[in-house]
Formats: sequence, structure tokens, C-alpha cells
Amino acid sequence: MQFKAQIRDAKAKALRRQSRIPAVIYGRGQNPINLSLDKKETVAILRKARRTDIFEVAFEDKTLRCIIKEVQKHPVTSDVYHVDFYKFDPSKHINIEVPIVLKGDAKGVKAGGDLYQPRKKITLNSLPDSIPHEIVLDVSNLDIGDSIHAFDLELPEGVKIASTKNFAIVGVVGKSKEEQTAKEQESQALDSGSK
Repeated sequence: MQFKAQIRDAKAKALRRQSRIPAVIYGRGQNPINLSLDKKETVAILRKARRTDIFEVAFEDKTLRCIIKEVQKHPVTSDVYHVDFYKFDPSKHINIEVPIVLKGDAKGVKAGGDLYQPRKKITLNSLPDSIPHEIVLDVSNLDIGDSIHAFDLELPEGVKIASTKNFAIVGVVGKSKEEQTAKEQESQALDSGSK
């Protein structure tokens, strides 16, 4: 996907009145370049895009390959307010957040437990062209008390977890239906014995 940009020659407020969005490109060994983007075109691209996509930003006689580092939105209207692009070196690893998608129905949930997912994204370290768009986790075999941690993930070759901590990503907590039923029966027996 390609953003067609112009070198920014006006203040941000004036650009927004012209239906343009201020943007900047920066990166290692790259002086920041202030740009503006067409609002309608930018919003259309961002609707289809994933945070892990690589974009081309074309302006004047240049085309730079970048990732989106940040999209700032207006706090009230949620209009796109500013876009930060990061120009990467294709031969150097970068850190990027990748969404975690859960697949399947955990058997622990069927047994009365609750699925919890403290991490919906994970920061990976990879060459830019090897970044996965998402990490899919099959939770079907998770029973009550089971969890999947960062170091349990199967990642594509050349992709690593950026953190050194083995944090929990998803798990099943709670008591099984049998334990709940036994506790309820015990409670009822105590109630009827005290009458």
C-alpha cells in the first residue's frame, strides 16, 4: 500500500482545514521529514491496514518503505490527527507489536472455568519483511489451571520475542463444574443440618 505525500509547508492546523493530515518520517540515520497526507486516502488505507504492514510513502521523487509507528487521533471526534512513519533498514531487526488471536474453545471453559487473556499483543523482534501479521494460538486443549506463556509460542524462523520475561498470554482459571457442584451440595447439607 502506498501513501502519496507532500512535503509539509504549512502549520498542522492549516493543513487539517485543507483536509490534509500532518505526518512525519523518521528512523535510524534518517533526519525527520515533515509531510502531509490526503485525509480521505489516508483514512481509507488505515481502515484496511494492519499495524504490521509495510507501506510505501511517496513524495517528490522519493519512495520510502516504512512501518506506521503511531496514529494519533482527536480525543473527541476520533479523526486521524497525525501519522508517524518509521523508515527501517531492511537488513536490521526491528521491534514491533503483533496482535495475538485465539482459536478454538478451551476445554477448561467447558468444564466451568474462565478464559483470561492478559496479553492481546506481543512485541516481536524480526527483520521487517519477516514480521508476521498476527500470532494465532489454539486454546482448545487448555484445561483449568493451564496457561500459555511467551516462551511457549511457536514463531516463524528468524522471529523472536523482544522481552526476556516469560509472561502469561492466556489461561483458564476457576473451579470445575464437579468442584462447584460438590461445594454447593456441601453448603446445602450444612444449611439443612442447622435447621
